[in-house]
Amino acid sequence: MSTPQPAFKPRTTREAAHWLTLWMDGDLPPEQAQAFARWRAADPDNERAWLHIESLRGRLAGLEPTAGYRSLSHGGGSRRRVVKALLLLALAGGTGGLAYREPWRSGAGLAYHNGASAPRHITLADGSQLTLDADSTVEVDFTPTQRTLHLRSGRLLISTGHDDAQRPFSVKTAQGSVLALGTRFVVQVQPERTDVQLFEGALKLSPLHTTPQRLSAGERTRFTAMRIDDSTRVGREPSWGVGALEADDMRLGHFIAELSRYRPGLLRCASEVADLRISGVYPLADSDAVLDALTQSLPVSINRRSRYWVTVSAR
Repeated sequence: MSTPQPAFKPRTTREAAHWLTLWMDGDLPPEQAQAFARWRAADPDNERAWLHIESLRGRLAGLEPTAGYRSLSHGGGSRRRVVKALLLLALAGGTGGLAYREPWRSGAGLAYHNGASAPRHITLADGSQLTLDADSTVEVDFTPTQRTLHLRSGRLLISTGHDDAQRPFSVKTAQGSVLALGTRFVVQVQPERTDVQLFEGALKLSPLHTTPQRLSAGERTRFTAMRIDDSTRVGREPSWGVGALEADDMRLGHFIAELSRYRPGLLRCASEVADLRISGVYPLADSDAVLDALTQSLPVSINRRSRYWVTVSAR
């Protein structure tokens, strides 16, 4: 059983946020670069935090994060809020500072629910890492002979951990089961079907009433209780898996609808601005910062009747 690393210290988080802000402005001048190197060397926790940030940025590389960061960077206060939100997301999303750590228990009993909030990261006792999207519920059933997740609603991204007892790892839905063979994948439950995307390893898909099939890395498919669709090629990993919302020339109305899934209350987009287009990568950990940044790049205003009743309208 792997041992989770400790959460990052608050001071480390604040200092790393400071250095990340400086790096976002461009290459550091020599004196600052030397000070940055000394900071990394001064404490192992500093180095661990920075390596984790670099890992996250590497996973976002395919999403062109620099453009997304800079689209949120107009205006000093808003920019710093977003950068710090991204940092906190990074430090909450990997080996340090995970949202949940639960001891192993025999039988069912561990259940996780994520409502209208940013994706949550969970480390299980076997070292498996889950990212639970908004409006999602999963139950964990680990016994001495098997590791089973019951996905009741929504979707999750899974990186399976090594298990010394070699217990099989599977995800069950209303339509069947997905058996992991040392892998990283997404499972999403829809009405009457299960969607699967596989990024590493292999999967065995077993609908309730038809012959199982194998899914290979780089493939996606969907299945019902009665059939499995032909597989297609999967793209890069979903941006929500690293706590971001990617927009590629997206209608603002669609963007706001997606963003609303990750915050409580009512968030709506007025019809007169719904057809505006937006691009970038935006941190789900701070949706208020995202909304504030919209006013810097689009002719919109944010009207807040309360924290739970927000309208994006024409300026």
